[in-house]
Amino acid sequence: MPSKLLTLSVAVAAATLLPATANAYEILGKKLEIYGKAHVSADFVDNDTDSELAIASNSSRLGFKGTTPINDDLNALYQIESKIVFDEGGSNFAGRNTFVGVGGGFGKVLVGNNDTPHKNVRGDFDIFGDTVGDARNIMDQGNNRAKNSIMYATPSLNGLKAAAMYSTSYEDTQTDEGIEDNDFKLYSLGLGYEVGGLLLSAGYESATTGEEFAELDTSAMRVAAIYDFGGFSIGGIYDNFEIEDEFGDDVDRDAWGVNAAMKFGASNKLKVQYVIADDWSDIDDSGASQLTVGIDHKMADQFTVYGAYNLIDNDDNASYRLKGGHDTDVYEVASAGDEISVFSLGMIYSF
Repeated sequence: MPSKLLTLSVAVAAATLLPATANAYEILGKKLEIYGKAHVSADFVDNDTDSELAIASNSSRLGFKGTTPINDDLNALYQIESKIVFDEGGSNFAGRNTFVGVGGGFGKVLVGNNDTPHKNVRGDFDIFGDTVGDARNIMDQGNNRAKNSIMYATPSLNGLKAAAMYSTSYEDTQTDEGIEDNDFKLYSLGLGYEVGGLLLSAGYESATTGEEFAELDTSAMRVAAIYDFGGFSIGGIYDNFEIEDEFGDDVDRDAWGVNAAMKFGASNKLKVQYVIADDWSDIDDSGASQLTVGIDHKMADQFTVYGAYNLIDNDDNASYRLKGGHDTDVYEVASAGDEISVFSLGMIYSF
């Protein structure tokens, strides 16, 4: 067996014996690291019409990443991340953040399929991300992972960070001739500032659909603030989404959210979050609200169990539903105006 292949085989075989770093298991030092998250839950859902118990996998993932020095000031970077559906088996290879690029004192330049800077603002705020209480249930627009993108992210400059992304075709679309359709353009900007326990973040995004469909231009804006002080944190977010069609007509809606979390004991956290969407500007009674309460218990550094209760209250002409990071389809709203309640028990193993 060639020496390089033997070295790799031994390294992979030994991976189960290696202690985990903060983010991953090192296989070949920083040149190859393996990381992931197994997040499953049992959810009892009632949507006014019927109720059922379901097992869900919640944005579970497996990833490979690495950094290789090019010279004293420049590194080559890559990441390949896939969704893993633990409750049913199977995966979507490289369907999550997957890229190659370079990094150094100037920051990072990444090319591939990535969450937009605008999307990441919601991630900063959301203390129930990838659970039944995910803020995306209500803030359900502008949460893009952009394909065919190039992104530049600055290093931290005294707590200040910025990112800019451009995508030639953020959806994977092709013409009838099999040629990539580059009419699904997107650009996104993000800005963050962190000092002490305070984190401020803002994002903006603009996207255009292709001409094969009814042409639409969308724009989205988010600002969030999170303050953590001594085992207690509070947060707030504002979200606006606007759609303009090819005739210049536009509609928009605003959404808001607040949350709080409190640690107690050595390994417990109590959390509450409230998110509300106003009416769409062209439809009365089209808003909704979501209230989530939950408790996390960390059994080990990498293993957490939790319980959460979530309630979505739709106005008469609204049909918001549970989705977020869930990988099952049992949460469809039976009709507009439904109230959806769900109790969830889950566990998360991160490595």
